[in-house]
Amino acid sequence: MSLQCVALLFASMAGRVAGQNSKNATGVANTNAMKASAGACALLTAAEIEAIQGERVAETKATARPGGGLLTSQCMFRTPSLSKSVSVSLTTSDPAHPPTSVARQLWQKQFHPVETESEEESTAGEKGKKLEPERERESGKPRVVRGLGEEAFWVAGPVASALYVLRGDMFLRISVGSAGQEDERMEKSESLARTAIKRLRAVE
Repeated sequence: MSLQCVALLFASMAGRVAGQNSKNATGVANTNAMKASAGACALLTAAEIEAIQGERVAETKATARPGGGLLTSQCMFRTPSLSKSVSVSLTTSDPAHPPTSVARQLWQKQFHPVETESEEESTAGEKGKKLEPERERESGKPRVVRGLGEEAFWVAGPVASALYVLRGDMFLRISVGSAGQEDERMEKSESLARTAIKRLRAVE
């Protein structure tokens, strides 16, 4: 599955959730987003990235965005060789926009679409959108990764790959760029994810 397609799919689903929720408490949401901006960067250190990638971290850039009942914080650990850079993102439900299980619902729609299919609208347009995850899965099915969080999936792509890990009402995404073989990238991502999961309680 292409990471670009996965990202677009998640963004599309988040937009649909946004349409279902009210747009109140915008100020509170923005405040929460600012507080969450360092969330992903707090999950790993430059030394831990260097130990895995074998190259120092030249820059650490944190960003955060609210939307669709979600708060997403992202951290880019940029190395001199861009192919060895590491991207970490943490997506949680925005407490200012109930329900508080939006992140988990999004996860279910992406990785367990058959289980949530009956909950979708049955219009022709919605049917077309529901088929998108199926087309993505046909081009490259997510691989189940055991022993990480509640559940985890490895999504491989021609340019980059990413590991997705679910924990409670939040999920983690780690991408180590395109350097090395897929098995190597997967192993590195799993190692970083184990370290990040240990620190998740600090940002819950």
